Amino acid sequence: MPLSDIHKTQAQRVMGIDCSTKSIAFTIFDGEDFVKCGEIFFTGATVFERVHDANIKTLALFEHFTPEFVAIEAAIMVRSTSVAIKMAYVFGAVIAALLKKGAKVIEVTPIAWQSFIGNKNLTKAEKDAIKAEFPGKSASWYQNKGRLMRKQRTIDFAKREFGVELESDNVGDSLGIAWWAVQNKTRRS
Repeated sequence: MPLSDIHKTQAQRVMGIDCSTKSIAFTIFDGEDFVKCGEIFFTGATVFERVHDANIKTLALFEHFTPEFVAIEAAIMVRSTSVAIKMAYVFGAVIAALLKKGAKVIEVTPIAWQSFIGNKNLTKAEKDAIKAEFPGKSASWYQNKGRLMRKQRTIDFAKREFGVELESDNVGDSLGIAWWAVQNKTRRS
């Protein structure tokens, strides 16, 4: 076994998750082979109903794909305390379902997996180019435009590397997360 594999978890079936209060986007790899990706939306009029639905749907997702290792994107950059609390409820329901079924679960920061797939933060030159192309916009508009550009880069990575056409940037993120985990946190037998 290579020295670099010592701290990796032995796992064949790996899942990447991008979770929100409304959905769970997922990607499954079997070894280095892409298996499936998708997004499951939670139903419910309140966050508590969606938490319950998230738990049920995550259990069903696990039963279908039986991942041994799951990487979930760490929730960061939440500007509202209320949203942060609601995300914590949903994350708890999702993680509890995965742990109940025996998967090893870790979290990964967005910049870690994004940098790994070649989607680093925008450079000053890229930010300046956006401002030159769209003059007179607000700081938040430029920030959002940069965010959308990076989301598209992740979608482009999915198509280029795995031939997967995606419409959802959440699913694109789950693919990047899963691929990061396959390459950096797991080893095959």
